[in-house]
Amino acid sequence: MSLSLERYYEELTDLIYKIPLSSDGWGDFCEKLTQVMNCSTVHILAFDLEHQAYSFSRAVNHFSTESEAAHAEVAYLHYPMEADPRWEGVLNPERKGWYQCHHTVSDEFVSHSDLYQDLLIPFNMRYTAVHDLILDEKLCVLIAVQTSVQRQPLNQDELKFLDGLLVHLKRVAAIQRHIYEFSTKAIMGYALIDKLSQPIMLLNLAGQVSHSNLAAKQLFDKNKFLKILDNKLILPEIYQALLMENLQHIEYLFKSRQLLSEQILDDGCIKIVDENNEVLYIFATLLISEQEMKAFGMRPSVMLTFYHPSYSSIVDAHLLYAAFSLSPAEAKVALLLLEGYLPKEIAKKHNVSLDTIRKQLQSIYKKTATNRQADLVKLLLNMPRHILNA
Repeated sequence: MSLSLERYYEELTDLIYKIPLSSDGWGDFCEKLTQVMNCSTVHILAFDLEHQAYSFSRAVNHFSTESEAAHAEVAYLHYPMEADPRWEGVLNPERKGWYQCHHTVSDEFVSHSDLYQDLLIPFNMRYTAVHDLILDEKLCVLIAVQTSVQRQPLNQDELKFLDGLLVHLKRVAAIQRHIYEFSTKAIMGYALIDKLSQPIMLLNLAGQVSHSNLAAKQLFDKNKFLKILDNKLILPEIYQALLMENLQHIEYLFKSRQLLSEQILDDGCIKIVDENNEVLYIFATLLISEQEMKAFGMRPSVMLTFYHPSYSSIVDAHLLYAAFSLSPAEAKVALLLLEGYLPKEIAKKHNVSLDTIRKQLQSIYKKTATNRQADLVKLLLNMPRHILNA
């Protein structure tokens, strides 16, 4: 065991046994482990094999805020499972010990993978080391340690140090087994959107509210022309009809098995103007990928992201995704432009080529219907612009 790591062993062990005693014990442990291992992310993830559903997630990304890390997790769920070759290695019944992705995921694959280029690489997650804490016929609980291109994969001394922690981690996971099993009271997707700063509400296809985060509840308290009645979202009449038509059409497609992963809402952005001439935007995202349904409750749902300039938080990556379908990588570029960074400075900050940033800018321009940086920055400063029939 590395002497430089060994000095943290007692402190980390102490944090492990405090996990059941704290409301965010995993967060405290993951935060410390990211520092000790000098890694990008430590992630605890559970998958209920009996229900075929994600049932628990807690991640800490050393380079991101909690809201940004949660957005990355939500964005990951938009990708189909087959886009991530790591799952095959992790769930391989013949795997012994740690799974390390660099043995199976080549640099060539990474260079052509949208998942890696748009999400994992921008969040400094090129390399992954995974070990199970619980793995039986009903439940799989994993710990994943992720590192950047610059950091490189964990070496054998580092894995040996983590092996010393595994016996304690497995013991605590077994004690808390019930919290990793799927239940209607603890749905992984709900926990993730609770960490996002934008007001977000989840609807089922009958129009019933299945979950709202704190920001959405605060918005509804302040904005009186939006209501929830008998657990249903009530909009001004013309907009209510528009939303319900979309939901009914999606329900028909789902029941007739015609719902496709690329299906989008006809009116993905609803612009409401109230009696005081104030504008509220509602961006609707359909959650129908296999991973999303496993994280948000097993059936298609609609995620509504609300934006009201007077009440909402600042523009962030999730809002840019909801409004313009910007990938996490593109959102990072757009937000840095908004802060005044030049493309060459962004390239240096992200450790990528200037050509990569230029390609991302072209995609951003196309998605936002702008043609140059000045127009893009102006749009973001007056976020969002409503584009009819977008």
